[in-house]
Amino acid sequence: MSKPYLFIFTGTSGSGRKTAAHKALQGSGIAHIPSCTDRPPRDKERPDMDYRYVSKEQFDQHEADGFFTESVRIDRHRYGIGKRYLDLALQAGNSAYLILNREGSDTIRKLYGERAIRIFIYVDKKTVSERLESKGTSYEIINSYLDHYSEEVTYRKFCEHVIENVSLEETAKQIKAIVDGYLKQS
Repeated sequence: MSKPYLFIFTGTSGSGRKTAAHKALQGSGIAHIPSCTDRPPRDKERPDMDYRYVSKEQFDQHEADGFFTESVRIDRHRYGIGKRYLDLALQAGNSAYLILNREGSDTIRKLYGERAIRIFIYVDKKTVSERLESKGTSYEIINSYLDHYSEEVTYRKFCEHVIENVSLEETAKQIKAIVDGYLKQS
């Protein structure tokens, strides 16, 4: 049986890391473990694919029960990964992937060591703004993403792999090559 990995997609907000991860790993048998969040869905987000949406009260209860492997607050909302989802995948010998920010990535890396592979996805700040504007994203969200950009982009030097997402097709190919490389050596 091959050694299961946790592939963590991290990077700058608005870089397309979620889209690239889903595209690259679709049909691969590597399960996506979505974060729980107490924020409402945004346009085009799909429950249980992008996030598990819970109320603020449910999130509080999950935290009190020790449900989360890690949880973070980003602006006014909280996000967390359910520990049992990770453990079930790994105990079954299955690799999984997560989409996390810097804090979440660091926590998972500390807990799971070299089984946690961080893949940093980024684009330049101007491209983030242009992509979000073209999708009709609200000014408030665009501003929030841009405010966090400088802090987020510096995290790439701590990650095992870094990909500039200029083309979704090329980024997906690079992700597949990285993931396949780990799965072949295990």
